[in-house]
Amino acid sequence: MKVMISSDGKHAHFFQRVAWVNAFHACGIEAQLWDCNQISAFDAFDSFEPDIFLGQSYNLDPSTFKCIAERPHLKVGLRAGDWGDHEASVDKSKYNILYCSKKEKDVLKRLKDETGKPDFVHIHYDEQAVKVTHNHFESIGIKPISLMMCADTLMYSDAQLDPKLECDIGFVGGYWPYKGLVIDKYLCPLLHPVDKYKVKIFGNQPWPVNQYCGLLADHEVKNLFASAKICPNLSEPHAQEFGIDVNERIFKILYAGGFCITDSVESYGMFEDGIVVAESPEHFAEMVEYYLNNPDEREDVASRGHSLVKENHTGVHRIAQILSELGFEGMSNNLIQSYKDSING
Repeated sequence: MKVMISSDGKHAHFFQRVAWVNAFHACGIEAQLWDCNQISAFDAFDSFEPDIFLGQSYNLDPSTFKCIAERPHLKVGLRAGDWGDHEASVDKSKYNILYCSKKEKDVLKRLKDETGKPDFVHIHYDEQAVKVTHNHFESIGIKPISLMMCADTLMYSDAQLDPKLECDIGFVGGYWPYKGLVIDKYLCPLLHPVDKYKVKIFGNQPWPVNQYCGLLADHEVKNLFASAKICPNLSEPHAQEFGIDVNERIFKILYAGGFCITDSVESYGMFEDGIVVAESPEHFAEMVEYYLNNPDEREDVASRGHSLVKENHTGVHRIAQILSELGFEGMSNNLIQSYKDSING
């Protein structure tokens, strides 16, 4: 079996696709990440000849369409933006949510009619959310599924304490106006005065704060999560408002052994008592102060979070779900059993 996974840039979903590739490799399945901005679909498909293709609906161009159509045996899963009942209740001028465009819908309908593909479309929301955010895909015969974010067991294993990264609060992520609507309320008040807490902020875009430390290499991110006393997770405004988005950062923090305080998003209940959820900016500040002064409790929460993600939310769990959705139930079950044996052995 050969799996090709496409990506179109270095963002959260790129890292998820890397996690899938790493998980496939770890399970003895050949997988390749295709940068569709650099290599043509014809070159990618002809040179690799995949049995499974995992891509995106929003960049399903004519050449990729043709490559899928020419391979009747090919199994296909596509990440797709929202198209469901929920859309009617959203002020699109206020919330930055990826929606499936009319062009996408037309291309997907034609692809389904002509090839029977894709086998499913997916999004990283939980199952209950997908029932209202993606249910309209069923009108063109396409099954929408929840395929949540996960921890990359290759990238985030064996995190080490690093004296250079030790701090009270450590954060990795970008800053832009939309995301700043939350960051400015929750994190920025903790940055003044500058000596109140030792804070290290990293990201590929400069932050308008003194605690910005520049870019952190990918392989060092896990060590920041292990070295910082508190690793905040902050969501985007639509996640807070509608409770449907579960971002990647929490999975990374917990798998690396970090302690996470997050803003409140309904879907975060999935992490149970492995994280601390703050109901407001004021509560967030209170929780930061409390857990900085209670290291034993902090370590207990982090330990529970690590176990929860390790046992339920790794790249292996996600590729097993993908294989199951594509009809490879036996292989899926074997992967999960082998993984359980490896972590319990």
